[in-house]
Amino acid sequence: MKLPLLLLLLISCWAAPAMAQIYRWVDAQGQVHFDQRPRQGAEQVDVKPQVVEREDHVRESEENRQRLYDVREQERAQQRQLSAQQRQRQAARCAQMREQLAMFDQRVFWYEEDAQGRRVEVANEQVQASKNALLERLREEC
Repeated sequence: MKLPLLLLLLISCWAAPAMAQIYRWVDAQGQVHFDQRPRQGAEQVDVKPQVVEREDHVRESEENRQRLYDVREQERAQQRQLSAQQRQRQAARCAQMREQLAMFDQRVFWYEEDAQGRRVEVANEQVQASKNALLERLREEC
């Protein structure tokens, strides 16, 4: 019972501004005034809604502007997607470099293959130089 009454009340409140009256009067100085409250000597004015038709070139201009807006939004969405992909690739590269850096601390001996395919131990200075180069790349890129 309360819901239909509340609904009716809400609808009547919503429709009230549409039913507002306009009053016109002229003051002592001869100026014309309009208001929603009646005054002594005011006459009620009938206000009829008007439909304003826009010219074709105005409508076309608005449609072109909307298409341009839509295209720009698509471009922005693509750019956001590309940026997100680049950030993901960068994060993967950084993770890979951090794993490589962790390997420097885990291994005691480093070996490389020579031209004949034999394992040759790498000097500590060369290992430290490689580690420092990797640290520098991490600082710059990550």
